Amino acid sequence: MSHDTTRREFLAGTMGAGAAMAMGAELASGSAATGKRLLCRIDCTQDLPPEKYFGHGAVKVVESSAGRYREAEGRPLSRFGYRFAIEHVGRPHVAVIRYPDDKRRYMCIMDGTCYDLTTGVFTGWAQPLSGKMLELNQVFWPRWKDCSIVFMTWSEGEPAAAASIEIHELGGLPPMRVRSDLGGGSRREIGIQYEDPCGTGASEGAMTRDQWIDHVVQYARYTGQDLLAYPMAWYHGPQFPCSCEPADGLDCIVAEDRKQYGRWTTKPADWYATLLERFEQEGLEFQGALTLMRLGSLMQKMNADLASIQGGKDTINNMLWNNHVQSSTNDWTAVYNALNFKPVADALKGQPPAEPWSKLPGFAYGEHRGPGHMGPIFNPLHPAVQKAILDFVTDIGRRYGKYRSFRGISFNMFASCMPWFGSIHAGYDDVTIRMFQEETGIGVPVAAKPPDRFSRRYEYLTFTCRPAWVEWRCRKIRQLFGKIREALAKGREDLRVTVTLWDETTIPGVFGYPDCALQLDARPNSVEIFRDAGIDVTMYGDEPGLLIDIEQGNSRDRGGHGSYSMQGVNMPLEGLTMYRDYDFLDQELLDALHAQDRPGVFIFNCWVEAWGKHVWFQPEPGDANVAKLAVMDGKPAEGILRMNSIYPKDGFWFDSQLRITPAFPGGVHFLEPYAHAVAELDACRITRGGLFLDKAHGELIREFARAYRTLPNVKFATVGKTTDPVAVRTLVRDGKRYLYAVNREYYPVSVELVFSGEPKGLADLCSNEGIPASQRWTFNLHPYGLRSFSVAPEVEVTGFVATPPAEIARSVVDEAKKTLEAFDKVRAAGKYIPGMDEMGERIRAAIGEGRLAWLRRATTGYIARRARAVCG
Repeated sequence: MSHDTTRREFLAGTMGAGAAMAMGAELASGSAATGKRLLCRIDCTQDLPPEKYFGHGAVKVVESSAGRYREAEGRPLSRFGYRFAIEHVGRPHVAVIRYPDDKRRYMCIMDGTCYDLTTGVFTGWAQPLSGKMLELNQVFWPRWKDCSIVFMTWSEGEPAAAASIEIHELGGLPPMRVRSDLGGGSRREIGIQYEDPCGTGASEGAMTRDQWIDHVVQYARYTGQDLLAYPMAWYHGPQFPCSCEPADGLDCIVAEDRKQYGRWTTKPADWYATLLERFEQEGLEFQGALTLMRLGSLMQKMNADLASIQGGKDTINNMLWNNHVQSSTNDWTAVYNALNFKPVADALKGQPPAEPWSKLPGFAYGEHRGPGHMGPIFNPLHPAVQKAILDFVTDIGRRYGKYRSFRGISFNMFASCMPWFGSIHAGYDDVTIRMFQEETGIGVPVAAKPPDRFSRRYEYLTFTCRPAWVEWRCRKIRQLFGKIREALAKGREDLRVTVTLWDETTIPGVFGYPDCALQLDARPNSVEIFRDAGIDVTMYGDEPGLLIDIEQGNSRDRGGHGSYSMQGVNMPLEGLTMYRDYDFLDQELLDALHAQDRPGVFIFNCWVEAWGKHVWFQPEPGDANVAKLAVMDGKPAEGILRMNSIYPKDGFWFDSQLRITPAFPGGVHFLEPYAHAVAELDACRITRGGLFLDKAHGELIREFARAYRTLPNVKFATVGKTTDPVAVRTLVRDGKRYLYAVNREYYPVSVELVFSGEPKGLADLCSNEGIPASQRWTFNLHPYGLRSFSVAPEVEVTGFVATPPAEIARSVVDEAKKTLEAFDKVRAAGKYIPGMDEMGERIRAAIGEGRLAWLRRATTGYIARRARAVCG
């Protein structure tokens, strides 16, 4: 199987593609949604007048084996779009989009102004092509009748394309029934997660918070998702009226006439209480996400005066390896404080539209960037810092613990968040070193007063006794999270704390954008990086209510960072592989997570941004929108400004524009991280999201959630010696034996289960229907499919055989053998690729064990691709 040709088309053409289209067709046909009514159909291969169509760049109609379609130029921001009308604003609709999965693509799909219709697709590279037309079903609630849909090429050589579009009005999104769900946290959770709270007024068709809640509830229940994780504290602290910390709120909102506005307040309403009450009625659960970089009480008292600290004055800020004080998170987040917005608004009075942050004289509380990389401002071991964190968490627990829908809180562990050190480069202040010496008995032979004592401590501790230093820090952070869990439990004993470990923000923030030095086996593995930052995964999992999740955002490999972002087919290899390799091949981390009592996964929907010339400005006199929109959750906003992004004219009909888009793997590959989470980790929680609600993959999620949520929320026992390409696990509980099988791969797999005797009471958990079967029973798993069953508790599963399509198995092994040959040629040429020898050993073992899923990831990873490139 070649990774750069279309031989793979046969391998997936009637498998993954067919399953994806079959599931997607359910929504278009109306079997899942109710009252479907076709409003319009657009054949993208036909020419339309300029009032209905525009195109920018060398847009063309293509004849291919996949069918006819319209394709944008393979240059960034080339695009084409259509204008269509709907009849009823605010009702649910679906856009059924057919697009070709015939070559490498990265396309952004949007209405051009807000996020209501926004989604995206990337195809090829690490995911096999089907050579077919695939369908995307984007649910949306239109906020205007005069609608548009745009297809835009994001990156070089990866053109956007579409064959047809259908717009249907839906009578509703009926809730999906989930059988065997006992509630109360007894079943596994699958849900939605937001990293960013700013876009709720520009997405989901929502003009108010109540509308947003209603649409999120509708879609969650329709897709069978039962958990929402949403920011309660964003980059600058609480988003609710906290009793112990300054709060704020800010968002953007798009009006019915497409004008965009930004709003802010330092006195947010407690809309979370409204959401929690609604969730109780709907049987949904909520988890407050904390990206805890700053708390106002700490910002007010921080000491970033380096000279005074060198002279011995106390600081709650982190002291760094380079003899500097951490005076900022040194990332993009400093501007997102409502206190920064009034100075900008004042500066824009009577002025033409301008880039906003050039008008800001300085950041709130005097925060300013310093030498060094991304990192937490505050020392997590300083008593004042810990008190502020614990007081804040206590307030959350006492405020929201009375709502049964409130499950607890999660910490997004960016490198710049305060409940850890972020890297080995922080933590060399006087307080921490004194604590370390007193508790370990290890003296640090550095004088107490020299101004360079911080770098000298770093040199001694990381060179002489690094294991003791790192382990002690990890133990102290583990103790802190134990205290956080106790503080939260004051509100309700069963509330949980989840620690979500990120690499998509941590690796580039600390080490830089992906290059050769940051690839698999060239840099430390993720377990080591997290330990250096203060979290040893092996120290968790032994305390009820304290959980570990891992963030996986390998779509960033395709979206890229910085100058990589739009390079597409010209992107260096190292920009295309790092995140995926670590998600699938970093076995040390995967093993550590699997060992957790109840591991979880957050699938991060990375997005790309083309801001154009982004400007803010005062609303025009007499702007009729202001009176209605200058209200946030029933309370007056403290300020409101117009905003817009300006791009070169290209035929688009509306002046108000924005181009920010997440992109997803094409077709059934959307489910790959879900299947990986269950097969590799036996994950008890899976959430997915980012900037707004993904509404384009509902049918795929429904099928997975239907089986996943029937499973008890505890770890199962693995059957047999392999989980590749299929994992089978069982658990005896509730007077029955639960059983699931999950397929890691994009092709169907036949599975034969072997029972210890007659499988009495065998039933499909999704339907509770009995299944007639003998001691050896065969069934099929769809691509990336999950099936769940129950059987009498005394009936054991003694083994199983998973049989993939023979041609695929042969091609995967052939590719693995070619990779080993490439390794030999690299050695013969006198070259060295870090990790190549170890990878070769792992490939040989995987060939012998038939681990086809792992082999596919390994042979499409950096080391294998680099070897092929080196040997030509």
